[in-house]
Amino acid sequence: MLRLRWKLLLIFFLITCTSTLAKAQLLEYGTALCGDTVSFYCHTVGMTTTTVEVKTSEGVNLKEKEVLETWELLWGDTVERHIVMNINRRNTPLKKGDKISVPCDMSGKTFMDFSPYPLKIEPTGSKFLIWDPSLLAYGAYDAEGNLIRWGAGVGGKDYCPDVKRGCRTKTGEFRIISKQGPSYRSGRYPIGCSGKKCALMPYAMFFASGYAFHTGKVPGAHASHGCVRLFAEDAKWLNQNFVEVGMRVIIKPYPQISIIRIVAPIISGLFL
Repeated sequence: MLRLRWKLLLIFFLITCTSTLAKAQLLEYGTALCGDTVSFYCHTVGMTTTTVEVKTSEGVNLKEKEVLETWELLWGDTVERHIVMNINRRNTPLKKGDKISVPCDMSGKTFMDFSPYPLKIEPTGSKFLIWDPSLLAYGAYDAEGNLIRWGAGVGGKDYCPDVKRGCRTKTGEFRIISKQGPSYRSGRYPIGCSGKKCALMPYAMFFASGYAFHTGKVPGAHASHGCVRLFAEDAKWLNQNFVEVGMRVIIKPYPQISIIRIVAPIISGLFL
């Protein structure tokens, strides 16, 4: 009986660890690209020295100061910074120790050269918006099948503690049902909020009740209650230049990782 109990505890431990590992592999989008040493290199965020202006009674002096690396300090060129942030699916501030994937060659390139979507597909006869949770990115196609724009986009988490349920973004084919402006706010979150205490959802574009594309924090991992969060410039562009009420939206399924397939051989061996 004691041996059986230990075996059951081991099975629980294996499933828990494997589940955590599987989720980590899905979440760390930018870090995963570090393994592609041909196309990318991995930068670990740390401290750097920069020159700052210090006001004194005699005027302004220049002084060297040690500061944490930021997107702006690392990539002063706005085009390159936009590329790196999109590749890492992230617009949130950097923290010490963060690993960032950086293309080995960005010379003369734009973010469109790093699209996870094909630049040309078979014409569909109408423009549409697609979002793939496995890519953490959206794509905007015109009626002729040309990719007009793509960008980072994170969706609903597997589980939201505040509502005690899964929060994955609804998948399938939809139509845009409404568009909102830059000052639009959620009517649901944070739980119990009202008025200006509710979360901002600038340029929200709803494709189902409670589900929309909108400006938000994009941390390189799924992070919302179900909406697709975009970079501010992407949400504004889509809202004002591409998305129309009634337009088709495709939300691809979340990737499936079989925990049983990983641990089953180990479990079966325990009872031989």
